[in-house]
Amino acid sequence: MIASITQKHRRGGLRWGISPANPGQRIVLSFVVVILVGTLFLLLPQSTNGAHPGFLRALFTATSATCVTGLALVDTGTYWTLFGQIVILLLIQVGGLGYMVLTTLFITAFRRNARLGLRQTCDFRESVATPLRGNPRGFARLIASTVIICEGVGALFLSLRFVHNMPAGKAVWNGIFTSVSAFCNAGFDVLGGGMTSFEPYAGDITVNLVIPTLIILGGLGFPVINELRNYISRRGSRRLSTHARTVLVITAALVVGGAVLIFMLESITPTAFVPLSLKERLLTSWFQSVTARTAGFDTLRIGGMHPTSLMLIILLMFIGASPGGTGGGVKTTTFAVVAAFVWSVIIGSDQTQLGNRGIHTETVKKALGVFVLSLCIVIGGTFLVALTEGNRFPTLNLLFEVTSAFGTVGLSTGITPMLSAAAQYVLVAVMLTGRVGVLAAMLTLLSPVQKLERLVHFAEDDVAIG
Repeated sequence: MIASITQKHRRGGLRWGISPANPGQRIVLSFVVVILVGTLFLLLPQSTNGAHPGFLRALFTATSATCVTGLALVDTGTYWTLFGQIVILLLIQVGGLGYMVLTTLFITAFRRNARLGLRQTCDFRESVATPLRGNPRGFARLIASTVIICEGVGALFLSLRFVHNMPAGKAVWNGIFTSVSAFCNAGFDVLGGGMTSFEPYAGDITVNLVIPTLIILGGLGFPVINELRNYISRRGSRRLSTHARTVLVITAALVVGGAVLIFMLESITPTAFVPLSLKERLLTSWFQSVTARTAGFDTLRIGGMHPTSLMLIILLMFIGASPGGTGGGVKTTTFAVVAAFVWSVIIGSDQTQLGNRGIHTETVKKALGVFVLSLCIVIGGTFLVALTEGNRFPTLNLLFEVTSAFGTVGLSTGITPMLSAAAQYVLVAVMLTGRVGVLAAMLTLLSPVQKLERLVHFAEDDVAIG
């Protein structure tokens, strides 16, 4: 018998057609709608100081803001007016939290006793990447309170710092904008200075503590923040879940390890470190390690860093933040599961383990799928950009820009504004894919294609590997 047919197949036969829209597809659609609306607002005359931005520049900026990336074609603080900056800030907030989270918050605010429907609940769970059970109203309130507290406190500290360098009104606006951008891991700033970001603050303690703290909190993921809150207040389990422990351990290892390696690599060939004191070198190494985890600010000129440092940052950008947060990348848990699976293969174990817990086979398969598809997106995006830009810029720089777009980071070697229109459109597509997730993006892309759902189990065979 070559194949066996399941009972479900015997009852219903093979089915043709397209399955109904799922939460992932609706989330992709919501991001596309927000991007298009943002593009229209940025095209308005009152959005810019002078020249009309053109469709591509407005689309690129709206996509970068909604996907909380931070790649920019122009200096945000000087090119866009206050109206344009407010539009960008709103796009960052909507993109960082996600359309379904905001919808849930509005329903919670205006319909106090109403329960979300099954479809809205599924969309919410998909949006925050959590398997929470029951009505998510309470979790939505936690998200709202976390955002208000973190962004509010961050804005206060940053405003007090900026007031020493600029008028009070501008300092407050810069503090608010930077705080929201940092917590949402967006990487946009309105400080001006020709897209130098926070390079003038390389040795500033306040900036180098407040912004990385906001980035880390936003990147941990709301499920982990909720679990930590319950753990500290002793309202939940006395033991953190495997997910939370994995997120915390991998985040700490990447941040600390990244900072140490950046300091060592740049100290060996100190091109970017030449004008900096020891204190500034330590702070910039810490800052760049944190912001490479999908935030996109910089206190060190990225284009002047050694190629080995750029390769390290590419790895950090590809891994990214954690599920259910405001960052991008393949996520820390995906990286941990893939690494654990590879280790299990090396030692000949039949189970993938994290700590003292085995990981479900379906989770391992999903992690491998996300990891491989993400590699394909980054490599394919770099290939497409290199078709038009390969003779103008080094391949490493092109890979850096594409990985930054996929990881929704926003760090740049400085070549993004100089890329051709075709290459910038590729980055737009890569940013959207990185924000909504490769599985949701692929499912949406392939949904118009009718396919045969085969409920057939074939006889197993073998092929040579390795």
